[in-house]
Amino acid sequence: MKKQPAIQYAERPDSELFQLAQKGDIEAFNAVFKRYEKKVYVYCMRVLFDEEAAHDAFQEAFMRLYEHRHTYDGRNFMVWFFTIVRNVCLNMRRNKKMTVPFEASVADIEPAKIRDVALYEEVAAALGRLPHDYREAIVLYEYDGYAYKEIAEITGASIATVKIRIYRARKMLRTILFPVVHDNDDNR
Repeated sequence: MKKQPAIQYAERPDSELFQLAQKGDIEAFNAVFKRYEKKVYVYCMRVLFDEEAAHDAFQEAFMRLYEHRHTYDGRNFMVWFFTIVRNVCLNMRRNKKMTVPFEASVADIEPAKIRDVALYEEVAAALGRLPHDYREAIVLYEYDGYAYKEIAEITGASIATVKIRIYRARKMLRTILFPVVHDNDDNR
């Protein structure tokens, strides 16, 4: 197969790039990997709340992408791929009891950064308290920037259900984080 210049890979849409990968173009597959690696890892971390599990899910998702590349039928690549990623994460959650890792000591960090780290940890803990369907919808929408329709396709839910999940997730997060936010306002 004739090798394409790297610039041509960057300009191609996901679907076209992955179709080249289907035909054996390793550079095209590498371009897809580079395009999606951060989004996939962040999604895995936000769903699994465990660095080691997220790393394993990340690797498994890209292995499955490569193994199942011949089943791709040309539809929206991002939706197709994130369905794989989602299924990997769901399987990991189902097969393994998930725990929230204990963070290292923050004794040597300046007070402003401690507040930021503490607030980040509170938000992560609040996300962890949401039902899985709500957490998944809010993470895909707020952190990964997907549209309602894309989230519906990834999760297999209707657009109305996705909107309800995001609405309820926001409402629950407001309730959970209300004391934290107001406590931080008082300490400034």
